[in-house]
Amino acid sequence: MSPITEQLHEARKAQKLTQAQLGKRLGWAQTRVSTIEKGRVDPRLSSVVQMARLVDHELMLVPKSMLPAIQAMLSGKTEEPLWTIGDEEESMP
Repeated sequence: MSPITEQLHEARKAQKLTQAQLGKRLGWAQTRVSTIEKGRVDPRLSSVVQMARLVDHELMLVPKSMLPAIQAMLSGKTEEPLWTIGDEEESMP
């Protein structure tokens, strides 16, 4: 299971949706949802976006350099701010 399909699986369960219910909302068979969640197929990006939106998630591309800050924010393990107003002013010419 890829990190994205694993998150989709967890988000579906958090929404208390079965694979069949999600599939019905997407116009798909339950087996298609299952094969995507288990990583048995490489789904189209549009399929992943549809699934994500139905479980109240959104896909986003971020610069690789920002990944550590975003991961820290999502984990809630940071105690100090990752950005302050002064940081932006210092980088301006």
